[in-house]
Amino acid sequence: MDTLWLFIPILLMGAFMYYSQWRARKRQQQKMDELQPGQRVMTIGGIVGRLASVDREADRARLEVASGVEIEVALRAISHSVEPTAPGG
Repeated sequence: MDTLWLFIPILLMGAFMYYSQWRARKRQQQKMDELQPGQRVMTIGGIVGRLASVDREADRARLEVASGVEIEVALRAISHSVEPTAPGG
């Protein structure tokens, strides 16, 4: 019976860590679901561009990184949306 009391904190800590990871995945999925063409986003590699298209079935997005230059990235490579900056600033 004494050993049971030793495992309770470990089980609680494991449950807390699982719940935290679950919430983080849920928030990330919600951000991915809200992506729309025209948004400025940054990838986890630091590339900033405007979303040209989003293909959720293929888990891909096309980013316009310069006028007429598009790259294809995995949706999960998009870190977050960014605010447009003023020219020259």
